[in-house]
Amino acid sequence: MSDLFEFGRAADPDASSGYGATGDMKKTQYVLQLLGSPGDAGTLKCLITAVEMGMETDCGILDISVNEQHSSAYLEVSPYGTIPALKEADYIVAGEQGIMSYIEARGLGRRLPPQNAALLAAQNYWSDVACSEVGLHVEEIVKQRVYAPILGKDPDHTAVDRAREGLEAALDALDEQLANNEFIIGSYSFADIHWTAYIHLLCEAGEGAVVDQRPNIKAWLDRIRAHKSYSGQNIIAYDLLPTREDIKNKRLSSVEVSDY
Repeated sequence: MSDLFEFGRAADPDASSGYGATGDMKKTQYVLQLLGSPGDAGTLKCLITAVEMGMETDCGILDISVNEQHSSAYLEVSPYGTIPALKEADYIVAGEQGIMSYIEARGLGRRLPPQNAALLAAQNYWSDVACSEVGLHVEEIVKQRVYAPILGKDPDHTAVDRAREGLEAALDALDEQLANNEFIIGSYSFADIHWTAYIHLLCEAGEGAVVDQRPNIKAWLDRIRAHKSYSGQNIIAYDLLPTREDIKNKRLSSVEVSDY
């Protein structure tokens, strides 16, 4: 089981026993190890959360295009094959919700969820809309427009058209929600993290028109692309998100925080 996480600085016997880079304050955390896929929205959400909370994270690859996550070794980490998985020291957690919650609780600076009850409810509502109304459609588009060519298959254009249609209502609602808000609920929240992962994958799959057609989403995405870490570090999560070429070549950027 532990062999899956033998990568990056945390596996290097000369890397201060898996602690973060040089600096006394970084000794308060181990380097997190995130195991996932550059074409998986859940992996991207966890990567964004690590940046926002100032947590150094090494990323390793599970090749979901060939169902590698269902290997016996990975099933010891995640019994249902859910990706991604995260390890810190001897603790392992799988699945985007558990990982995002763990990173947020372990993170530096302010707590990410809003303290106001109404805003917290709004955050959770828009997060649910992203996961339940958008996620499966984005997954289908990425499957057909990104992974099918990688595997030497022809995309199913009918499936892509159905997925596009399925996205319309949720994207229109988001565009309206952003008409008078800087971020989805006004201030930056988990809702923005969920939507950032899906919108980014749509753009990398060649579906950027869904953003260009909606001016408020387009303006929000421009702000997201310039948004520095919520915890104050001089790092932008969007800069670390994988491109189409990264997905093709199975690359994930790691998170290194240098300004404490």
